[in-house]
Amino acid sequence: MGLTAGSKIATALAAGTLSIGFAVIFHNTATDNVTGGIGGACLVMMSLVGLLLIFLRHWVTNTNEERRTLVTAQREAQAERARYVALQAANESEHGRLLRDVASTRATLKATLDAERHAMQAEFDGNRAKELSEAFQTGVEMERSGALRRDNQKRGNLIPFPGQEPPSAEPARTREHGSVGP
Repeated sequence: MGLTAGSKIATALAAGTLSIGFAVIFHNTATDNVTGGIGGACLVMMSLVGLLLIFLRHWVTNTNEERRTLVTAQREAQAERARYVALQAANESEHGRLLRDVASTRATLKATLDAERHAMQAEFDGNRAKELSEAFQTGVEMERSGALRRDNQKRGNLIPFPGQEPPSAEPARTREHGSVGP
């Protein structure tokens, strides 16, 4: 940022006063006028202080470097924001895709499970009908052979364990106190 118009005018006036002060010093030195030389020196010092104050103000208020830094930081922040928005959009897109994949897999698994359940139910119904018909046929054959009549029922043969007596046909009598037995 260059000097403002007011600063340029003040700089020109200070430079003019500096030139006049040196001219006064040279003229009064040549004529041996000490007071005029001191007055010229005062003009030179006043113009130098004025120039110093102008340049100091310009140095303090010069924000060119800060503005460049700010523009760079804003550009980086805008790029970071754009990157963040893009990543967020990609993340939401990926999440949506995963949800669709899960829903698709869930529907496929449900269809497979339903098909397997129906196949197993059909197999069970087929086996059940077969088992029922075999059981009914066995019952009819047992009825025809007379195995289900009360008067024709026999006790089954049990295989005894070693060291066990075979069961007797008569129930064992209990021997209690006061009972009479053989």
